[in-house]
Amino acid sequence: MVTASQPKAPFDAWRANTSASLRLVAGQQQWRERLLKLEQRRLERDREALEGVLESLRTAHDWSDFALATQSVWRDYFAASTALWQESVAGALQDAGTWSETARGFAQQWQDACTGAQAGASSAAGALPMREWMNAFERAMTGATNGAAGPAAASANAPGARTSRAQGASESGGPHGH
Repeated sequence: MVTASQPKAPFDAWRANTSASLRLVAGQQQWRERLLKLEQRRLERDREALEGVLESLRTAHDWSDFALATQSVWRDYFAASTALWQESVAGALQDAGTWSETARGFAQQWQDACTGAQAGASSAAGALPMREWMNAFERAMTGATNGAAGPAAASANAPGARTSRAQGASESGGPHGH
């Protein structure tokens, strides 16, 4: 059961992810349906062309009759092919726009959800252990890098050591004390 004390931001992030995923699946389904419709029309075009050629062959008395009869079949076939090609290009452009709009919407929702999650996490008591862990991790990494350079480098990298060296160098006229 969700209580009022639980932050809403994680749910908003989950909702944004789920919404984007479902929109992508719906877009894929629409694309598949459009592709199947185009395929069905292509099959009808091919069947009509075969039936036309068979009819031309059946009614032709010689080669010139057959050539004349098949010209209209090929003209219809190429006209139908051009229409299918134009429809598929228009569909591809529409799909690209849809995918782009979906990605843009997803990015905006994700950004809004993350902003809400960060705002909720900074005020939530549950965020304190993570913040403490990150601070401890940063201290450990700083210590590890200083330890890898050797004890002299670690003491030289200490905040007070830098200012002492800088002051000593400027008072003596340079780093070598000339």
